[in-house]
Amino acid sequence: MTAASNHKIHVIGVSGCRLGPGALKILASCHAAAASSRLLEAVKEAENRLGPEFRGLTSRLKPIPITPVDAMIDGLFQAWAKGPCAVLASGDPLFFGIGRRLIEAFGADKLKFHPALSSLQLACARFALPWDRARILSLHGRDGELFPFRILTSPMTILFTDRKNSPDAIAEGLIGHLESLDHRGLMEQVRLHVAEDLKCPGERTGSYGLHEAAKTRFSPLNITICTIPEAMLNRGPGLGLTESEVEHLRGLITKDEIRAVTIHKLSPGPGQIFWDVGAGSGSVALEMARLYPDTCAFAVEKRPELIQVIRKNCRRLGILNLRPVEGLAPEALTGLPRPDRVFIGGSGGRLEQIINCCAKRLEPGGIMVVNAILESTAASAPAVMERVGLEVDLSRISVQRLNANMDQGGQGRSLNPITVIRGIKK
Repeated sequence: MTAASNHKIHVIGVSGCRLGPGALKILASCHAAAASSRLLEAVKEAENRLGPEFRGLTSRLKPIPITPVDAMIDGLFQAWAKGPCAVLASGDPLFFGIGRRLIEAFGADKLKFHPALSSLQLACARFALPWDRARILSLHGRDGELFPFRILTSPMTILFTDRKNSPDAIAEGLIGHLESLDHRGLMEQVRLHVAEDLKCPGERTGSYGLHEAAKTRFSPLNITICTIPEAMLNRGPGLGLTESEVEHLRGLITKDEIRAVTIHKLSPGPGQIFWDVGAGSGSVALEMARLYPDTCAFAVEKRPELIQVIRKNCRRLGILNLRPVEGLAPEALTGLPRPDRVFIGGSGGRLEQIINCCAKRLEPGGIMVVNAILESTAASAPAVMERVGLEVDLSRISVQRLNANMDQGGQGRSLNPITVIRGIKK
């Protein structure tokens, strides 16, 4: 969008439902304003409250509908060519607000920001909660399926909600996720602090347990703060989970050294969705989930006794951004969100079908890793991966564990060699 005017666009933050005289003076210098119906009503209320100086202001301002945003930008651009304009927004427009979109459309030099206290600041003040270390998530227009993974990795998460992702829906999602981990102890300790209609006549604040919040209906204008006892969350190092820390059955665990190479080949990053197929004890999924708190990990395992082991490991290690999925792959993968990374540790003789399914669902640029103990798997898996369009490379890993105090010349203990097969989706 090219510059059409030397006038400024004033972006005015409104705290709650009331405008002060400073905001009205800025509006009085403008001939058009983009605002929601709620904030236009706040302008009318301020006109009447602040006296004759501002009477008739709303009738003089050309209204520009705030939604849809693209249409608002077009209307604002046309009005801006004729003189100074304003945009009214809640709180601080540069904090999860319209500010970013306006800067992209007009450039920062054409805009002048007048922030108010954000609803986040007001909510934390109402509950006397320091928020300098809080995680902040916006759920506006987002798929609510994955938010439990990201909420449950921080002692305090501040949530910008919408009509779909309301506090009761958030509570229901958290209950469902914690039930999948059989983590009823934590379920009773998570609290939702909800501040509704802040600085408006109907302001209400309350703190709720999850089951209570799930049965309560809230105003759509709210800020929700989730708090979790810090002692129940993972505080271990990002990488370096050992076999002794992970409960497992009959040696069904990816050994430490092999796991380190596997994770390196997976090249994990923040915000990824990870599938661990044939997860066994879940050690790879546990470590991937621990590396980045906004990872969403799914550990798929057909044996019920191992699903119980995965749940126990999650509870004991405080790793909550992981969901066990009981079932036989590839059928059990149906309905899971598309992955960025996939590890296939076990296949139950269905490796080709699993690779085909995972490759089809894998995001572009995604990585799949298959660990092969058997020579037949090491020989067949690369060809299958190449047929489904993956760029494949292989590494053969041999590990010998030595005793630091052993006599010179001792051989130590050798682990079974593993072929690590990586496929990258271009």
